Amino acid sequence: MNKRKLTGWSLIAVGLIVLLFGAWNVWGEDAYLSFTQSRSAGEYHAAPDQSGSANGQRRFVDAAAATHLGDIFARVYVPRFGKKWVRLIGEGVKWHPVLNEIGVGHYPGTQLPGEVGNFAVAGHRGGYGGAFLNIHRLTQGDHVYVETNDGWFSYVYLQTKIVSPNDVAVLRPVPQELNDAVSGERYMTMTSCTPVFVNTKRIVVWLKLDNFRTAKQGPPPAIADSVVK
Repeated sequence: MNKRKLTGWSLIAVGLIVLLFGAWNVWGEDAYLSFTQSRSAGEYHAAPDQSGSANGQRRFVDAAAATHLGDIFARVYVPRFGKKWVRLIGEGVKWHPVLNEIGVGHYPGTQLPGEVGNFAVAGHRGGYGGAFLNIHRLTQGDHVYVETNDGWFSYVYLQTKIVSPNDVAVLRPVPQELNDAVSGERYMTMTSCTPVFVNTKRIVVWLKLDNFRTAKQGPPPAIADSVVK
């Protein structure tokens, strides 16, 4: 093999290594972090007790007491994302330690699950587990279920819209740009960056409270088989 061919093969080999490394960073690491976040959701329990744990599991902070960055006060299930899809919800929307590690974050200053107004959360679409990778797939008839120490909040899909990053009015108690939004309703807003791996726009999904079940009543029948025990 002459020197020119050897150099060519060497360049190809280097290119393949770089390509594989990039693929791992984009897909492999993302898949691993997604698995890690889902597994972490199973380490928490919503049933309160005096010791702060239940059956060896860590306990949610009561939603009203979740005032510190990273306080974990809820778990969210989105069947449209997959039968076993589940993530924890932490207080705050900073990349670290909330969006990158926990997966889903609650916008400070917005309402809590079930409250009148707007319970707003954020998650990555690409990178760091991509909690909201498939946010664009939510559609009419879909539900999102939020579990806290109080019980289960079922939200039903209303609308999706692409907005600019500085359009914070979508997080208001009566969300701007949500069709037929009214005062006194109990909304949930999910946000993420779009397109995937790009930070130029925001995708917003609005839902409204459809049902509530106490912790004693147990999870909604629609996801009973998927709930972390």
